Amino acid sequence: MKITRKVYQEMYAERGQLKRDIQKADDEERFDTWRELKAKLPTLEEFFEKLPKVKVEFSIGSRGYYREVVKIGKTYFQHGEAMTKGRGYWSVTEIAEITQQMKDDMMSDSYYY
Repeated sequence: MKITRKVYQEMYAERGQLKRDIQKADDEERFDTWRELKAKLPTLEEFFEKLPKVKVEFSIGSRGYYREVVKIGKTYFQHGEAMTKGRGYWSVTEIAEITQQMKDDMMSDSYYY
């Protein structure tokens, strides 16, 4: 699947807005609007499931993380934003898999924060 950074970020923003609109329609009890918006959501979710994903190891501050993120070209994206040094990510490295030991390390590190 060929995709650009701009298209990915636009689709991510669109999905976020759609989810907020669904919640707003539900709160205001506008069932017809809610049903129309809810019908659009599966196509967007299908788009995001098809994106190329890789597992990475990275650090923010002194804490290490292991996540599955989207890779477009040579850039990694988490939560719709590029994982760059300017955003606080450093030492972003692709890994083969996320092991139970890695998950346990993240949990033990979270105890101190």
